[in-house]
Amino acid sequence: MKLHDIPELKWMTLTVFLSVLLIKFYYAPTDILGLVISGAAVGIFIVVLSLLLTNVPKPDVFWDKERSLAAILRPWTIEVSSARLLSSVPIGIDLSHSGQKVLQSMYTRFSDKAGGTLVFFITRPKGNQSTKIGFLVRRRGLRLWNGMLMVDRLAKKLAVDTLILERSMRASYPHLPVEVAKFEDILKVTTGGLETHAIA
Repeated sequence: MKLHDIPELKWMTLTVFLSVLLIKFYYAPTDILGLVISGAAVGIFIVVLSLLLTNVPKPDVFWDKERSLAAILRPWTIEVSSARLLSSVPIGIDLSHSGQKVLQSMYTRFSDKAGGTLVFFITRPKGNQSTKIGFLVRRRGLRLWNGMLMVDRLAKKLAVDTLILERSMRASYPHLPVEVAKFEDILKVTTGGLETHAIA
């Protein structure tokens, strides 16, 4: 797991800063300069953390129709996802046994090229729409200077992930049609239906 995938990282960092300040105060109470620097670091971090938690902008969502992948750009991270659906799934069918073959194929891929995530999902939309069942592959990275450059890098790796996923799904479920997930399907899985600023 990468550091930017740990949601508690900000609280762990704050704990480290506070611990350093307390240790400094306990063992060197006469070191005024050290205490000022440690206190300033804690203060700056708390201010930045407060701004991030109170002014979190909506993520930008991009859809690449040709490659059937969605990119979600957040303030610090970038997430690129693609999915495949099992269409016409009969009621009562057991998908777990064949699903193990898909997991084995993707485990081999992610062991070779680490950093990917495989998600099995079932979505039940409101209304009369049908239930969607499928697998989603996702890669994440840090958003530094050029966000779209990172999207392209992740998309190249994800293209191979998706190809392996689709082949393994067709081999594991030969009796079920496999189709490419639409933008709305990926958005529901990756964001939980949250409202986003989407650019198609």
